[in-house]
Amino acid sequence: GLSHLLLDEAQDTSSAQWDLIRALTQEFNAGAGVERTQDPRTTFMVGDEKQSIYSFQGADPARFLSETQALTSRDPKAAQADMRMSFRSSPEILNFVDTVWNSAPVIDMPETLSPPMTANQIVHTAKRWNEPGYVEIWPIVPKDEAPETDAWERPVDVLRITAPKVKLAREIATSIKQMVTGGASVWTEGHTRRPAQPGDVLILVRERRGGLFEAIINALKSAAVPVAGADRLQLADYIGVQDCLNLMRFAILPTRDLTLAEILRGPFCGLMDDDRYLFNLASGRAKGETLWSRVLASDDPDVIRIRPFLESLIAQAALPPYEFLSAVLDVPDEAGVTGWEKLNRRLGTPARDPVEALLARALAHDSSGPSSLQRFVVEMESTPAEIKRDLAEAAGEVRVMTVHGAKGLQAPIVILPDTTAKPKLTSEAILSVEDAVIWAPRQDADIDVSARARALAKAKAEEEHRRLLYVALTRAQDRLLIAGYWYGGQGETATGYHPGSWYALCRDAMEHLTSQVREDGCVTFGDPLPASNATAAAPTKGAPLPEWTRRAPEPDPAARTLSAPSGLLGPKTRVLAPFDPKREARLKRGRLIHSLLQYLPELPTASRSAAGAAFLARETAFTAAQRREMLKAAESILNDPDFSELFQLGSRAEAAVIGTSTKLPSGMVINGRVDRLVVTPDRVLVIDFKTDQPAPHDVSGVAESYIVQMAAYCAVLESAYPGREIGAVLCWTDGPRMMRIPDAMLSESLKSVLRVV
Repeated sequence: GLSHLLLDEAQDTSSAQWDLIRALTQEFNAGAGVERTQDPRTTFMVGDEKQSIYSFQGADPARFLSETQALTSRDPKAAQADMRMSFRSSPEILNFVDTVWNSAPVIDMPETLSPPMTANQIVHTAKRWNEPGYVEIWPIVPKDEAPETDAWERPVDVLRITAPKVKLAREIATSIKQMVTGGASVWTEGHTRRPAQPGDVLILVRERRGGLFEAIINALKSAAVPVAGADRLQLADYIGVQDCLNLMRFAILPTRDLTLAEILRGPFCGLMDDDRYLFNLASGRAKGETLWSRVLASDDPDVIRIRPFLESLIAQAALPPYEFLSAVLDVPDEAGVTGWEKLNRRLGTPARDPVEALLARALAHDSSGPSSLQRFVVEMESTPAEIKRDLAEAAGEVRVMTVHGAKGLQAPIVILPDTTAKPKLTSEAILSVEDAVIWAPRQDADIDVSARARALAKAKAEEEHRRLLYVALTRAQDRLLIAGYWYGGQGETATGYHPGSWYALCRDAMEHLTSQVREDGCVTFGDPLPASNATAAAPTKGAPLPEWTRRAPEPDPAARTLSAPSGLLGPKTRVLAPFDPKREARLKRGRLIHSLLQYLPELPTASRSAAGAAFLARETAFTAAQRREMLKAAESILNDPDFSELFQLGSRAEAAVIGTSTKLPSGMVINGRVDRLVVTPDRVLVIDFKTDQPAPHDVSGVAESYIVQMAAYCAVLESAYPGREIGAVLCWTDGPRMMRIPDAMLSESLKSVLRVV
């Protein structure tokens, strides 16, 4: 049985999970009995309550502390150990972290959770005691007065180039570029320093919304700094993705006027002058006249230029989504411009990541089953598509993530730009009161119960705000950079950051340390680790490229096609009504007889009749007389001495035959299954049972499709068993009657297949 219960990261365990764990352990320990004295059960909990940052998932650090206290009081041998040594961060960073935590004002927590967690003092010990680090706090990026502009001139969700977030993003990109081009160094595991690289930088924000997240990624790309892009992508939010989906919508239904209008103005067509193009095409249309019909009838040279592109979309509407997008993005047009280049010209390089994520989703859609453009578009419209990317490894690029996503990660250089906002409450309208919740949307209408619940929720949010900062700060190994953009209003007393913000906590902590103020207003603590004192890694000379990299690729060989032998003659094969009830009954009878001929030969002769009758007794759709007739038909084959060679040693039922032959068309691979196959040292027999029709008078009356089917099997078996006699046998249960197909007839049937192909 289970002897140990391990709770890793227990500080993020919810109250409901704690209740379940306690119930299970009590039930388990109660039933242990005598065995417990020989193998005592243990509970081992690992967790740091200062890193509990998942309250939105139900995590409750107070419950972790109460369970720890309950465990130590219940078992006198229980021990509680605090692990204060850090193997990750440098002494200066740990000193700064301790000061931020210990010097921050204690949160006024209601008596229900007294004493508050923030009252606990922490002191870390650095394992890397001889590897100094560096902390710097930048001045707040000031807020510019918004210029008076017409509200119609730009989208409301687009940041101006003078916005504080955009300016901060550009400053961060410039600073990182200076670091990686010779301005900074980081420590290696060998206690030496090397120049900083883009993969050493980790930028952490509180959330992806608000514009700062995208602004940083765009600024890094504009500065030619390698960046991994967003760790999560909401595909529907990106205009480049919508442009690609519009191409699919138009290909499915060309009469969608609005979709076509967006395509005409989009990056793939580029007809942006509405007065010249779209207005002339759309205005004055008769009832039922579509925009596509006007495009086809237009004599404008620019419209004529983009018409082949639109026609190609309609022609490719039957392609799977991935192939459709690849044809649009990768294949150059008449001017030699690819779809990727058109997207980059209009939307810039930031559009590439979301569109590549769309391609990946289209490929997954194609691989999961039957695919079509319409099914893919419906899936994208109905299901929010969020792509999660694993950025645990740096891979030589700057990583931009949320603090929640970075938990458990680390980096030599960590930058915190999103630090000036106030603590965020999850929901001020929904408040928890013991085991219930109440809705109290207005603070000025609170009663005593809701006022206490609101105060408790606020205190918990502020505590998690502190813990989230603790997690963010402790991701840094060698260098920590704290910045911020203007938050709040203007005025003489305005500081640009909230009094309870991360920036305020970090700025106040610097006053308790031996910090310095640079000429540019940055407050620093520790050694900046200049790259001039670092040891550059010796360049490695790569092996010469192989010769094949200089040769043009050879054309792809003809694709091999899998063919069922029963369909080699194509339209010559007789087509039967699929819903004929009499035919359905015959087919079911034939399948049952086939099953008898498959399984009964494996049984002793004396047991076959009883086993066959028991097998058919389950088929209640047939009468007793019909079941006896089917068993008699199978036994007539099994008991006839003339058919004994079909069931001799070395034979097997339902044998798969897959392969090719020089007698078959080039590239054709036969893929089928024969009713029975006999393989002996001298010859090979392939047998096909016919159970749903009477036998012809002679072999000349056998349908051509049956002959071709058996000929294809024989051709493959001849290649698989060279030197052995290959024979084809048709066996009718109605009679019973066995016919061996002459070799000349088999050879002539293959020639007819070659003529058809």
